[in-house]
Amino acid sequence: MMISLLSSIALAASDDHWWGVGPLVGTMAFPVEYPVLMPPLAQDDDGNNLVAPVSGDLRAGGHAVYYLGGGARVGTRLWYGGNFSTWGAQELTLEYEAVLTKEDKFQILAGGGLGYGHERFGALDDAKNPDAYLDVTYFPLRAQIGALLRDRTRAYELDLFATLHVAGEQKFSRTGEVADEETGTAISLFDTDAKSDAALYGAVGAELSVYFGNFKNKGGNKDDGDSGGGKKKGKGKDKN
Repeated sequence: MMISLLSSIALAASDDHWWGVGPLVGTMAFPVEYPVLMPPLAQDDDGNNLVAPVSGDLRAGGHAVYYLGGGARVGTRLWYGGNFSTWGAQELTLEYEAVLTKEDKFQILAGGGLGYGHERFGALDDAKNPDAYLDVTYFPLRAQIGALLRDRTRAYELDLFATLHVAGEQKFSRTGEVADEETGTAISLFDTDAKSDAALYGAVGAELSVYFGNFKNKGGNKDDGDSGGGKKKGKGKDKN
């Protein structure tokens, strides 16, 4: 289903423009513990965390791109992540990037995107209440720079990214002997009566994408170079 969603760009693609769709894997490298600042909503009166921060993760999903020509492209990525223990997340972003180089087979790209995501933090192993959870609905703001290597039908891209998750709703819940629930927003965006809890969800990391699609010029040879769109003007040269 996820691949079908990401393939929608490919179905609309023209032979005159580059496009690709395929899997991605990635991880956060900074901060050492995510989030940078845990909301008081998920802490006790002494400031101790009631849910576990993330110290290592793996994300996997799909990534699709479509080149507009003129040195720009649009894309979308959908990934699921976790640390195989107390944290899980899902995120969808829409992105725009500029092609900074037009070298044959190799590109440097930079851009950003925004989207929608949800993540859940589970309780610490030694917590008094093992059934504590923090659910965060957020809107990611993403900046990235990447390098792409391609042939006619495949491309390989490594991205370094920085992301800030703007929390919409933070919901802390506990079950067991003590059952309660509190809802807060980082800056009270959606509910003026909700408890406002300062939190900072930001990360820096890396992702690797592999694309399958069209990365050749219309009528080009095996060694053609392109900025992603338009017909070639003359033998072995780009339109752009």
